[in-house]
Amino acid sequence: MQETMPKPTNRRSLLPVIILVIIVGIAAAVFWALNNSNSQQAAPPPEPRSLLVQVIDNLRAVETFRMLIDQTGAEYVFRVTLDQGQSEVTAVMRRAEAQYVTPNVLFATTTLRIGGLPAIGIDIFAKGADQWFKLAGSPWIQYPIAEGFDPGRLIQDESGFPAALTALESVEYIGMETLDTGLATQHIRGIAKGQVINDLMFGLLDVPAEKPVSVDVYVDNALTLPALLVVTLPNTATASEPNDTQWRIEVYDINAEITIDYPDGVQQ
Repeated sequence: MQETMPKPTNRRSLLPVIILVIIVGIAAAVFWALNNSNSQQAAPPPEPRSLLVQVIDNLRAVETFRMLIDQTGAEYVFRVTLDQGQSEVTAVMRRAEAQYVTPNVLFATTTLRIGGLPAIGIDIFAKGADQWFKLAGSPWIQYPIAEGFDPGRLIQDESGFPAALTALESVEYIGMETLDTGLATQHIRGIAKGQVINDLMFGLLDVPAEKPVSVDVYVDNALTLPALLVVTLPNTATASEPNDTQWRIEVYDINAEITIDYPDGVQQ
């Protein structure tokens, strides 16, 4: 009796099934990826004003911080006295480094260019309404080089950082941005009044108090504190300098140890 052998499976008959399974798998993966991407994009951005209020609340809890200020674009010329009020000179301040200690102490090293002279370094110390300044190699001189400036205004309501952050008009949330330092931030933009930059620049400048200025705020994602402010004075470009006057104010070393050169007799 002859045994009947089973017919071999036709591999070609399975090929359409395999292809169909692969196509279905790819389609499912693409659908999941698109759905996941859409769900992430659908997350609404933070409300910018609420975020800025939180930034100020956190800043008021800080004990110390440092600021690095660079002025770019068209020069901003202001008047200052370096002989205790006997005369005034015109000056430009392109760079300053400052240290703040709560509640009202500030030490700053500034670089001024007066007229056509080479740039000179001037140190400024302020505690409350009292001020001292000194040139390189000279002793401290007690004199209000910036009349009316009080470091406490940096974090008081309606001045300094609060005015630059919470009193903005036309506020818009720009989005997430990574600074050139690698720091992840949230970028917010708005319009403030000129007094903001006067306060942030230690009272040395005389920008008209009501003049609108553009403020770009970069909020540190991890700390919810200001990492960078960019303040722009519109319509200040010139034929020789095509960019508007701009101050870049970096805030860093939050609650770090601070070393300040206190004038003699000033209680630390």
